[in-house]
Amino acid sequence: MIIVGLSVGLTRRNQNQNQQKVVSGTVANDNLNIFGDALALLESTPLQTKDVSGETISYREYNHKGKQPHTLVVLPGFMCDDTLASILPSLPEFHDHHIIAVNPPGWHGSTMNNPVESHASNADIIWDFLQVLGVSNVIAMGFSTGGGIAFHMAQRHPEKIKAAFLVHSIPLSGLRYITMTGDLVPLVDLDQVKASMTFPTDNPDTVYELFKSMSTNKEGFLPRDHKLVDYMIKAAQDMPGKVDVAVVNAKFNVTPIKTPFGPPNDVLSTLKSKVVVIHGSEDFIVPWEIVDPVTRLAIIEQWAPSGMLSLYDNGSGHTSLIDNPRVLAKVYRRALEEQILL
Repeated sequence: MIIVGLSVGLTRRNQNQNQQKVVSGTVANDNLNIFGDALALLESTPLQTKDVSGETISYREYNHKGKQPHTLVVLPGFMCDDTLASILPSLPEFHDHHIIAVNPPGWHGSTMNNPVESHASNADIIWDFLQVLGVSNVIAMGFSTGGGIAFHMAQRHPEKIKAAFLVHSIPLSGLRYITMTGDLVPLVDLDQVKASMTFPTDNPDTVYELFKSMSTNKEGFLPRDHKLVDYMIKAAQDMPGKVDVAVVNAKFNVTPIKTPFGPPNDVLSTLKSKVVVIHGSEDFIVPWEIVDPVTRLAIIEQWAPSGMLSLYDNGSGHTSLIDNPRVLAKVYRRALEEQILL
């Protein structure tokens, strides 16, 4: 057992937590270099599509020339797309990874010809997509909302999905709070969830400030005039399944805990592939104090088979891939070696 120490919101839970991390100019400049490399990779890598299960799925592939020891499928957070996955191949910890950055049904770049019923149903479609690509022995990495899909990929298809990494993901017992007002507001019904998705996205500057408000490293965050930001804004504005996906975030629950939106269950007990939760104690969008207790309880009470679930704190906020990409990469590599490459 190992316990070591992008869902949307506009503000921190309260102002006394609004202490921005002090970042040296060196780190901020390093981030800019990483963002520059990522943009070059993104714009030199064609967006491809495959027709799968009645949907058209878009994706980009990195490091796929020559055989790599690891294949990583990256699933984006809420109102994002494959754009930010271009940061990963810029980092040395991922140089031996064939990276497939995929946009699930309901996300920008892919269709939503049918309603998004659950993260499990999207996991099955991404599984079918991988079958079309002919890849196996895959690691699934889901950021924020994408963590729900990554979990179900590992849980439902352990024969080819060897592990799932849930990075600043919705909790195992579902997203039961919103932080839109600066406080943790319990979700009471699905109409409240739908209503929380009515914030405007037509103004690009508003969308940018929305993303930046999640950051705990604003000095190292993407500048407004960086071209990667234009891609991010487009993904947020053109997400067809915004309401559907918000609802399935609330419905997601793989624990024996009863939630307002679903009964308790024993899904965790069926794990045959490892699930690694990487979260941050500074995450105020999906707060650590919500994710940490349920994950620890699941490990201690062995809701999942022994050794199949682990928790790592990367000490960062919800936009960790932008704020502190090198830290996230090191934590990922550590977890990969400690949990998967045994």
